[in-house]
Amino acid sequence: MGIKRAVLVATAFLGVNAAKADTILINGTPVSHLYVDSEGRLYLTPGPGRKPVEIKIPSRKTTPVVSKDRKIKIGGTAYIHYDADLRNPSHNNAFKITRNYIELRGYFNEKDYFRTTLDVKQEENSGGNLDGSYVARVKYAYVYFHNVLPYTGVELGVAHRPWIDWEEHHGWLHRDVEETLIENKKGAHLLNSADLGVNFKGKYGIASWEVGLFNGEGYHGEEESKHFGKSIEARLSLNLFNGFTLSGHTTHMFDLKGEDMDRHIYQIHAAYNNPYILIAAQYIWDRDDYYNKSDVDQKGYSINADLKLKPFTGYSLGLFGRFDRWDPNDDRSNDERRHFVYGGWWNYSNHVRFTVADDRLIDKAGDDSNTLMGVAQVKW
Repeated sequence: MGIKRAVLVATAFLGVNAAKADTILINGTPVSHLYVDSEGRLYLTPGPGRKPVEIKIPSRKTTPVVSKDRKIKIGGTAYIHYDADLRNPSHNNAFKITRNYIELRGYFNEKDYFRTTLDVKQEENSGGNLDGSYVARVKYAYVYFHNVLPYTGVELGVAHRPWIDWEEHHGWLHRDVEETLIENKKGAHLLNSADLGVNFKGKYGIASWEVGLFNGEGYHGEEESKHFGKSIEARLSLNLFNGFTLSGHTTHMFDLKGEDMDRHIYQIHAAYNNPYILIAAQYIWDRDDYYNKSDVDQKGYSINADLKLKPFTGYSLGLFGRFDRWDPNDDRSNDERRHFVYGGWWNYSNHVRFTVADDRLIDKAGDDSNTLMGVAQVKW
């Protein structure tokens, strides 16, 4: 074997092994040189009549693979009801779909995305009664960037307002049955969960926060302000110890459309959650400053609890109850509203929850109601 041929064989041998590992080992010894004698024999060590041969292994070339696929996430949530009116002597009853959310997200990267959520619900006529037609409207339509400020992202568009979505994930877990006190028409009915604007939301250590600027009329209201006419809203939550969170929320709506007034909301909320129970309580105070008549003070509180039976039964089911009290005008007597919601739930799967509940309103103004409902919440 000639010298050139020996070198070629050695190079080919080392080259093949280089494709398999970053370090070439022969009998456990790293090798970067070989030695060849006059007859073309290869050696690992130098010696008389042996000439060194440097082995240069060509660097491996890689071709980057770029995926042009865009990450798309599609999902939805539906609340399917069977409600029976126990207050009405005729005992009206009907199947209903109180909400059907259809959500689409398009991701720019792992954390930044654009979200569109359609809210399909039954239309109401001018008298406030359902008229049978189901309509779709935009609930959310925003772009989210996860790190525009230290520990803080931002939603821009038809975005979450700071409070209601947070409470529905930490304090009141039965939105399929009833809304939170601050949103519910049977309670405070002061604001809703989404609006056109910008919402900065962040988290660090034991604290989480949201601060937003919005039109103020909500996602299904029209902005017709005479001057500044916006809503400034904020939430701060502190996880003071394991399972216990204390939160504060405030909203200041200026030139609220159709009301000729500024609305100022102050709220404090506490929640304790562990594998056995969830207990939450809140107090809300609101002042409506009217331009052409006397101001109105409103206030009220809500207490709710869940008893989780899975640790005792092995099944994901439980009991829940809630009591709200709301006074819509401090200067009037006999106008308070008391609201009771109680029942039981069963998580049939990760996607389906069944609930049976009684929803009862005692209104001193005379607008009482009592509804027995069976609910299927479906998430996909």
